[in-house]
Amino acid sequence: ILTTAQLFADRLEDSADPAVARAAPKLVGSITRAVSLCEATLAFGKAEEPPPRLTRFPIAALATEVAEGEGLGADTAAGGLVTCLIDIAPNLMLRADREQLYRVLSNLIRNARQAIETTGEAGTIEIAAGEGEAEWWIRVGDTGPGLPPRAREHLFAAFQGSTRRGGTGLGLTIAAELVRGHGGRLDLLRTDAEGTEFMIHLPKDATLALDTSED
Repeated sequence: ILTTAQLFADRLEDSADPAVARAAPKLVGSITRAVSLCEATLAFGKAEEPPPRLTRFPIAALATEVAEGEGLGADTAAGGLVTCLIDIAPNLMLRADREQLYRVLSNLIRNARQAIETTGEAGTIEIAAGEGEAEWWIRVGDTGPGLPPRAREHLFAAFQGSTRRGGTGLGLTIAAELVRGHGGRLDLLRTDAEGTEFMIHLPKDATLALDTSED
């Protein structure tokens, strides 16, 4: 199904309609990520998640891209229930696998958006990042209703930690594994009636094969 969608999306880049031509690269990128996610999900039980390919890139640009991919960009959030705030210095660089970190952030932001939308009331997602001497950190917080008890109990357990009906519970499990692959960790800082906060910790001394190219 995704391969067919990918073939049609590729043709859209040659469209004479300027709006279609501008939107096509984002559509192609989304489908490519969907293919990668399906492959990773199928390989999860075989522990075949590829090792990170580390590059240096600005985290603010990635956070903006993820927000736009979840329909929370500056041009799409107006009038919606959910507002996304990005509190990251534009020049803050970190070293990680950009595609894998995209998947981690996308999962956290999607969960936060869905949690807020279930309340039927307006809410906010905030993405912040910074660095210390030993690590980079990224915090994703929301003003949603908090995680239900069952989800807290099995938060990072495959097929058990889903917070919504019909979910597989694989999202946070894979996200945590991707962060561990960087030598870091994904923590739940808090979850209560005021909202939920996750923190990603990425060590600066990760002893992984470094791809020195930069985005």
